Amino acid sequence: MNGKKEVSPRDVVIFRTHFWDEFARRQFDRLRRQTEGIDLFVLVDETGGPVTGIQHDHVVRVTEQAVIALGLPRAGEGNLLWFNGDYPLYFFMTLFPCYDHYVQLEYDVLVTANLIEMLRRMRTEEIDFVGLSKGEEPSTWPWRGSCAGVYGPHYRHQLICMSAFSRRALAHLFGKRREHARMRRSGHISCWPMCEAFIATELANGKFRSAELSEFGDTTAYDHWPPYLEADIEKLPSDGFIHPVLDEPRYISSMFKYRVGLKGYLAPDSLLHRKLRRLPAPLYLQTLATSFAEKVARTLRRTKAPRSSPGRAA
Repeated sequence: MNGKKEVSPRDVVIFRTHFWDEFARRQFDRLRRQTEGIDLFVLVDETGGPVTGIQHDHVVRVTEQAVIALGLPRAGEGNLLWFNGDYPLYFFMTLFPCYDHYVQLEYDVLVTANLIEMLRRMRTEEIDFVGLSKGEEPSTWPWRGSCAGVYGPHYRHQLICMSAFSRRALAHLFGKRREHARMRRSGHISCWPMCEAFIATELANGKFRSAELSEFGDTTAYDHWPPYLEADIEKLPSDGFIHPVLDEPRYISSMFKYRVGLKGYLAPDSLLHRKLRRLPAPLYLQTLATSFAEKVARTLRRTKAPRSSPGRAA
């Protein structure tokens, strides 16, 4: 399909990263081939310092201080611009309010689906938001505590590492974040909803029209974890969205990022070992041994920890 004839100049795709190396460049080049005829920007987080070497005409640089200056609080857990993955989008929109649709994806997302067709359908079907419902139920979602006192048990959450918004949806979310900031300052709320819940819940409450990312391509290889090796791209879905795709060092690091039970280390057929076997053993054996030793030590500490006496509050 000839993208130049099918998309509006009022659509933009945003490639988000916090570093630039050969892997980021390869991922960006893959995206560039999927976005012919669409404005394409790199949105780089420079909170940790300047990021150099980006060879592209459209680069927007953002920091935590820049988004805080928009009236957004330093709230949430861990990395501010990760927990609040919507913050950089508001910053971008204030600089470029002219677009009808904003598509954002993180550096470790691989798109093999037709983005031009997705944008065409968003326009013709008046879709305001595209995300993906996948993972835990709201009652077991790890970040459910961030919604306490704001939404209670009635909230949604969707993955947004690849997502798309109409301008009016993004403006609505920006307004709601600032409204919540005022409520937080006044003591009316104390929690700060994680972006995956905030976006999905506020747009549903506002009666915006949403669609699942799976309506526009294969999402069987799209989740927060486990990772996929960059070298295996040819084996991955050819008409879909894949996440996370990583080079070898980041792939190995990601495999140990989430807690793996002792069985995962010891069972040769575990997901951990099946994933690691994609690489030469010398690349990961030291990391595997160190991680296993730390896991055993943590397990022993828990086993030896004194238990509360009967009838005594823990």
